[in-house]
Amino acid sequence: MLDDVPAQPRLDITFGESFLLDHAHSLLRNPDIAVVELIANAYDAGATRVDVQWPEGEGEVVVADNGTGMTKAELSHRWRTLCYNRTREQGSVVVFPPGVTGGQRAAFGQSGKGRHGMFCFAKEYSIETWKDGVCTAAVVTRTDGGKSPFLMEVTEKGTKQGHGTRISAKVDSPYLTAAMVRETLGTKFLVDPSFSVWVNAEKLELVDLRGLSSTDLDVPGCGTVRVHLVESPGRDRTTQMRGITWWVIGRMVGKPSWDGLDGSGSILDGRTTEARKLSFVVEANPLKEDVSSDWMGFKQPSSRVDAVRRVVHDHVTAELTNVLVASMVERKRNAVKANADILRPLPQVARATIGRFIDIVQQRCHRIGADDLSNLVCIVANMESARSGYDLLGKLATCSPDDIDRWNAIMEEWDANRAQIVLSELGRRLDMILKLEKRAHDPGTKELCELQPLFEANLWVFGPEYECVDFTSNRAMVTLLRKLFDVNDAQGSLKRPDFVVLPDSTIGAYAAPQYGGGEVTGWRKVLIVELKRGGFVLHQQELNQGLNYAREIRGKAGLGQGTDITVYVLGAQVGPDLDDPDLRSGSITVKPMVFSTILEMANARTFRLLQRIRETVGVEAQPKDGIVESVVNEPPLIEVSESAESRP
Repeated sequence: MLDDVPAQPRLDITFGESFLLDHAHSLLRNPDIAVVELIANAYDAGATRVDVQWPEGEGEVVVADNGTGMTKAELSHRWRTLCYNRTREQGSVVVFPPGVTGGQRAAFGQSGKGRHGMFCFAKEYSIETWKDGVCTAAVVTRTDGGKSPFLMEVTEKGTKQGHGTRISAKVDSPYLTAAMVRETLGTKFLVDPSFSVWVNAEKLELVDLRGLSSTDLDVPGCGTVRVHLVESPGRDRTTQMRGITWWVIGRMVGKPSWDGLDGSGSILDGRTTEARKLSFVVEANPLKEDVSSDWMGFKQPSSRVDAVRRVVHDHVTAELTNVLVASMVERKRNAVKANADILRPLPQVARATIGRFIDIVQQRCHRIGADDLSNLVCIVANMESARSGYDLLGKLATCSPDDIDRWNAIMEEWDANRAQIVLSELGRRLDMILKLEKRAHDPGTKELCELQPLFEANLWVFGPEYECVDFTSNRAMVTLLRKLFDVNDAQGSLKRPDFVVLPDSTIGAYAAPQYGGGEVTGWRKVLIVELKRGGFVLHQQELNQGLNYAREIRGKAGLGQGTDITVYVLGAQVGPDLDDPDLRSGSITVKPMVFSTILEMANARTFRLLQRIRETVGVEAQPKDGIVESVVNEPPLIEVSESAESRP
């Protein structure tokens, strides 16, 4: 049956008009790449000198070298073969012409596309090459498609001594000026004592990396790469490579930039002063096989490239951190200062955590702006201040000392997040105890003004019932107390409207709302805290005075008889006339208390952790961030508007 099937005519393959443009698109579209490829071909041919003739307008473009040259057979084979595999057919090492000695060179060429570079400037070009005493010439013409993307006529011209290759084309406009060619070639090749490039009889100064600060990095499974740090002012060639520049076997890959090495965006903002001063040059010779055919980047995906990028990224970020440490400290201070009001109330442990967060952000994101850094600090600080361990601490406060040992087993079942919440809250409470110890016996009014807000944030010292977060300062009740004492301190009231400042004490009023049917129906409980000056001895008249505060508030604030009112009067000592310390009148209770008792209660409710810390490593061993602490502990500036100052 098969014998009866008529033979089909053989169909020849044809090429579309745009084939060569697709095949070597970078070369034919980008004059910079094209002229670099022409020089790279001469380098691979073992040339020690390349002479480029470049017209400023209409004229002849010439690239001539003293490399090995080619025989007629070699020229025909290499030029006609699409995707010529240079490594397989000629090896990866450059062969020098007879009589030329030099160091070993690794060849740039891979796919053979570089020979099409002259098509970027003209539709037709000429080749003259000589080897073994014979000169061969060829004319190469780009077609509009058909049986071949280009035509090539090869002839022998006769004898010629020496070796080399000359490629030329007549052009109407070479797209690039001679100065642009010098600039392009001068930044694409490293200095090689055995290789020089001349443009219009002017020798180019190629990139010289010798003498720079260099570090060798070992990449597991890949090899060793060398990273150079360039700091301005420096050599002309290297200072033009802003950012990170990749080099493979002495040739630049792509263009310099600060683009991230881990897919996270730019490492450094190129517009900053730091970016204009610093550059990194990476010699990554082990990545030769991973370079794209046009040398504009690396092939992806590639496990070798990814491994090298990770190692280089870590090194570059570490170097930037060392170089930019001064500016990073200043930006950190500014970010903390802008958010000092949020950071100041946080426990020391939380502030230290935020300080480390700022350091990590600046180390990993060197291009982050000052405003963005400040906004990040604000977000993290608000997140820290919103964390609450009240419920859990309320349960801890009800445990007996014998129960504390059992928490070791329980802690093993906690996750890190819950543990951090509780430890941060404990840290804040221990910080309150330290401040109370330091200031409670100071007779200065300023210290009293600092202690009253301290109690507002730490009502838990008076008992478990005050763990409830709905106990807040009630300014309406504070206003009633001001009227009771006929206090006329308009400016002081504007500064601290949440408590009353008297000659020998400060008074704060705190209230928790009563709910019914889902709505606020009144006040469940009112707490009044009066702090006497250091050394003050409490007598019966101070308790009677506290009873008057409570009655004034109950009558004028419209509180019902069911609202409990507790008044704590805090002093240094209790006088002998207080045989029955607590003064009670209906739902009002007035309690005298000395600061030492308050401290004892506070230590008991924090399981005497402060004492244990002191017995082991000491209070100062708590983690601190020096920059954050120095900024948040600066005295806050209190601004009073003109309209406020003019009020009576």
